[in-house]
Amino acid sequence: MQVLLFADRTGPALAPFTRRTCVALLPVVGKPLVVHALESIARVSPTRVFVVVSPHADAVESELGDGRRWGLSLEYVLTRGDETPDAIVERLRPRLAGDFLIVRGDVLVSPCLPEFLERAAAVAGTSVSATVGAHPTGIRLVRRGAPTPLGLPSDPEKAPEWREESASVEIPAARFSGIESLAAFHRANLDAVAGRFGALIVPGRAVQPGVFVGRQTRLSLESVQEGPVFVGSRCDVKSGVELQGEVVVSDDVVIDHRATIRFAVILPHTYVGEMVDVSNAIVWSNDLVHVDSGGVARVTDEFLLADLGATALEEGAANVLHRIAGALLFLLSLPLWPVLFLASLLADPVRPFRIVDLVGNHTEIGRDGRRVRQSFRALEAATRIPILRSLPLLLPVVRGDLRLVGVSPMTPESTARHREDWEKLRDRAPAGLLGPAQLSLSGDAPEEERLVLEAYYAQTRTGTSDLVWLARSASALFSSRAWGLEARPGPS
Repeated sequence: MQVLLFADRTGPALAPFTRRTCVALLPVVGKPLVVHALESIARVSPTRVFVVVSPHADAVESELGDGRRWGLSLEYVLTRGDETPDAIVERLRPRLAGDFLIVRGDVLVSPCLPEFLERAAAVAGTSVSATVGAHPTGIRLVRRGAPTPLGLPSDPEKAPEWREESASVEIPAARFSGIESLAAFHRANLDAVAGRFGALIVPGRAVQPGVFVGRQTRLSLESVQEGPVFVGSRCDVKSGVELQGEVVVSDDVVIDHRATIRFAVILPHTYVGEMVDVSNAIVWSNDLVHVDSGGVARVTDEFLLADLGATALEEGAANVLHRIAGALLFLLSLPLWPVLFLASLLADPVRPFRIVDLVGNHTEIGRDGRRVRQSFRALEAATRIPILRSLPLLLPVVRGDLRLVGVSPMTPESTARHREDWEKLRDRAPAGLLGPAQLSLSGDAPEEERLVLEAYYAQTRTGTSDLVWLARSASALFSSRAWGLEARPGPS
């Protein structure tokens, strides 16, 4: 028997999460919905599975591969624009020889395919659907010779369209969720960890009854006030954290000291800050969904919630690339260092260089449990020639204290004076040798003008915009401004 697995739902009702992925890839207890569907399909040993994809097709294929790990053979079918499920079936009908199964991979249902096929064998008709509580589950057996169209729902988020015309069999012990809303997604996760979806396979190991923990995860059982609780792989649950009630924590999550998580779902690559209380909610990076009200909030304070995926990029591959580029520029700049020494000596024969403390990009957990940027020591030249004065900051770039492109590095004293929210916005961007303020403003520009420019940069910066600033800095090397004298600013 062949299977037609639909994983093409866009899910606008599940925004903001479906702005970054499709419904089929939303995780329930550590696994995407489509993986739960495949694990159920594998129980009936189909000959081939056609996976229907549309948005995020590459991500779905990357997640599932060729299906070999489930003992399946997968073939991907890309939908054509607004193609309906019936149109897709009609297009594939020549390849669907004999009886075949239709399964939705963007809903959650207890593994029930063997039971469904056994019960459907006793039901006449060319099309038989599985129901739970008289509600269609997106599972249908289509027999040879079934007329088309089949009347498949075009939008699974709209309950009325699930009322199918085919014969049906009830699966009394099963549970079903259409994942039609954020509240339904939240409830599906909590029901799954509580075992209400029957034989659903929960990853990880049971370290005690009702507590499931993935690989390479640090979790003290003292944090589990009551369960059931699922914590995925590569998570770090700090001391003093309290997990209360049904809780699902996906992979690659950090929950900082003394945070409280109750009846909540924390999705992958999320940082939950120290002493933060998340109750009856879903969190994914900076997005916080209050399930009771349906309200969605974007939290901009990274000490409360943060996207570890973005942070990993900043501190990982991108940081390495900046350090390598900084080392190359340092080697290319070696002929200029004697010129720097002479120019600084002429500017101040007594003190041509001095050591200053600047706030960089390395962070550590402070006494209050929050991440704090650390200061580093840099050499400041007395010369007023901008390009020469910038040379010593290549060394912090090589060390990783600075990036090539970012906001201008400031002294700890200046940073401590930033108390308004708009002033702190600049801290969302890395400190760098080059950037909008360094290239656009003179050294004696008012601090408020610099803060406004860098706050805007921090809010709008992308990898592409940083490349633009890098290109602008390359062209500025040969400008009169780069080699002329300007007012000595001193560190901000």
